[in-house]
Amino acid sequence: MNELEFFYQLKEELLSKYQESYPQWKRSIHDFRGKEISNFQKLLEEKVNSRISEKWFYTHLKATKNEKLPRIDMLDLLCQFLDFSDWESFKKNHLIENLHEQVKEEAEGRKRGFFSLGKKSISITLATGLLLGSLYFFTNKSKAIQFCFQDADTYELLLNDTLEIEIFQDGESPIVQRIDAKKCFKWDLDQESITFAIHAPYYRSDTITRSLKNQKYHEDIYLKKDDYALMIHLFSTSNFEDWEKRRNQLGQMIADDAIIFQVEKGNANAGVSMLNKEEFIDRLTLPINSLKNIKIIHSMYKDEKIFRLRFILNE
Repeated sequence: MNELEFFYQLKEELLSKYQESYPQWKRSIHDFRGKEISNFQKLLEEKVNSRISEKWFYTHLKATKNEKLPRIDMLDLLCQFLDFSDWESFKKNHLIENLHEQVKEEAEGRKRGFFSLGKKSISITLATGLLLGSLYFFTNKSKAIQFCFQDADTYELLLNDTLEIEIFQDGESPIVQRIDAKKCFKWDLDQESITFAIHAPYYRSDTITRSLKNQKYHEDIYLKKDDYALMIHLFSTSNFEDWEKRRNQLGQMIADDAIIFQVEKGNANAGVSMLNKEEFIDRLTLPINSLKNIKIIHSMYKDEKIFRLRFILNE
């Protein structure tokens, strides 16, 4: 099987996986439309904590004929949805199955007397050799560069629950993937370059661009702590007597034209509340404050001051 044949097999198994949750769907994956694609996106997010866009689905999964493979990171994602570790594992598994079938057919042919003993032995030996050779090829084939993420001060793996990787593409909207902090992010070496942004709670966001030509297969990315976000979290969880000092510190950290968003928790229809700098400082520092134990989701900086901030109240 060539690469595209493996991909067509993958699409068939994605359809079967979908039908486990939606058995009423009896048609092909090529017949998916808005509702079915939305259902598939939901299943994918529940299983592997990541999403694909509707445009990506139409381009790669709905198409009856594919001219080329999608990127390796997206193939890995879909294979994980099917309980394989990655794309290479998926191919290796199905290669073994196919070759086992070939060997089985050769053995059955011997029983039926279709071949002479010499031809049988040669044929089975060739099939077995093909199996072993293919296993070696797929086991030793490395196509992905791996990025792991560490604290720039301690050189330890990040301790956050998840990292958000925003992958930028020419002519398409970014793809967002969420990975466990102690895991690494893979990318297909067949591409010439990659640009992606990293977002992690209480760390400064960073954008990475790498040329993958002659690139090493593993790289550690070091993220700097978001000190201001950590301080704001500390202010919301501690009791302070010097309220004026705290207000002055916040005033120095936050830009005058800052826009601050409070994400409403537990109510999908509530959306967000928007605060300006003074409103946020008042609510955070007044003796009877309404902002306690907040978690910073994302922050952006301009001239070394926070000018965009998103947070949520922890329970």
